[in-house]
This record gives sequence, C-alpha cells and structure tokens, in this order.
Amino acid sequence: MRQAVRLEPEIEATKKLISELRLNTVCQDSRCPNIYDCFSKKKCTFLILGKRCTRNCRFCSIENDGNTPESVDSGEPLRIREAVERLGVKKIVITSVTRDDLEDGGAGHFADCVNILREHSPKLKIEVLVPDFQGKIESVETVMAARPDIFSHNIETVPRLYAEMRPKADYRRSLDIIRGAKERSPDTDIKSGFMVGLGEREAEIYSVIEDLKRSGCDIITIGQYLRPDSKCLEVKEFVTPEKFGIFSEYIRKLGFKEYSSSPFTRSSYI
Repeated sequence: MRQAVRLEPEIEATKKLISELRLNTVCQDSRCPNIYDCFSKKKCTFLILGKRCTRNCRFCSIENDGNTPESVDSGEPLRIREAVERLGVKKIVITSVTRDDLEDGGAGHFADCVNILREHSPKLKIEVLVPDFQGKIESVETVMAARPDIFSHNIETVPRLYAEMRPKADYRRSLDIIRGAKERSPDTDIKSGFMVGLGEREAEIYSVIEDLKRSGCDIITIGQYLRPDSKCLEVKEFVTPEKFGIFSEYIRKLGFKEYSSSPFTRSSYI
C-alpha cells in the first residue's frame, strides 16, 4: 500500500518555507504517506518542542534514541505564525514529540502557540494534538485555557497491544486525558484516533470506539498502520476498505460528530 511520489511546485514551495523558517512537521519526521497531497495544498502539521522524543513507541519513526531533547524554542510560535500567514491556510494542526523531561510536558508551549496565533488570526481554526502529559490534568487545563478549536489526543491502538507498541504509555491514562479535556471545556471538539493492522482483534476495535465515545470524544479517526522504516513494527494485516466502511457505520450509529475511517486516514488528515 503506497502513495505515489509527486514533484510539484506547490510541494517544493511548502518544503522550502518549512526549512527557511526552521520548523518541523510530523508529515516529514513521521514519513506520513499523505505528505504530497497535503503539501500540494500548502497544508502541514507542525511538530513543536524539537525532533527528539522521550518515548519509544514502536510504530513511530520520530527520533527516540535516548539523546537529551532540545531546549524549548521560545521563538517557535512566532515562526509558526509567519508560516501560517505565508501559506494562507484557514486551519492549522500543531502536535509535538512527547517531552516527559518537562514539568508540564510542554503544555505551556502549546498554549503559547495557540495564543500567538489567535492574536494574529482570530478566525484561524486551531487543532492541537497533544501527548498524554503523564496524566497531569493541570497540563490539560493549561492547553484548554488557550481555547483551541479542537483538542486531540490519540489512543493509537487497543489496550492489549500497549506493552508492545507503547511501553511508556497507558491506555486508561489516555482516556483520562480525553475525558478531562471534555469536562473542562464541553464546547470544544475532542478528537482521537488509532491504527489497525497491528494484530488487534475486531472486537477490540469496537471496544476502543465505545471507550472513546464514553470518554467524551467527538471526532474519531481510524487508519491503516504502514511501517515507516525497518526499526518499526511490521504490518500484521492490511485491512480492506470494506472493513473500514463497516467501522464507519458503527461510528455513525454511536453518534460521533465527525469521523474518518479508511486506509490512508491519519489523525491530522481531517
């Protein structure tokens, strides 16, 4: 399952702008298969707080070699604001590596990004895709106080596979982050997503969907896991488009506000 490599002026212009402003994107660092489609439309998901992660999730290609993470770059929110202005986008997604070395997990930096963008572009739709902040609800409160339009935290997989896929994460802790965000800002859309094709059972998929609904999730994404490099887990199964359609129907019946379930769906792609 592949996306064709594309060489178009708009794609190269987006890459050049990101490089010029010394910004990172999860599109590039996680080797997203949708990068050419998004970059051709001048869309990208900004990766803040450096390029080195303090976790070792085995589905992810972002650097996690144990080196000390970079210092927090206070100028980063301003450069993101400039990128948004030059790209002319109406919606932005901001995510980060996990920073367990920081007391607030980077929540304050997320809030700074949202606040600076709001001051300059009040009508800009802002989505933040955050880590679990080690379960610290005060960090969730910091981010929610900045009033993002969408607060997202990915559940990533079924609970049985956490030990193999996300050894430093916890399924219930992630649900608590989602629930905590909804309780503190009921009017904000709460979003989550997970991958299939890693050995999960069908009943487990439906159980995760139900858990997310009970936790206050409004928007859900399900996509096919694609191995980004040889260091990551191998694909166990390529789920058929028809099966993704069945997941969509179940999600619709549960009453989610918005959803996407398809092989190339990614959490920041809707």
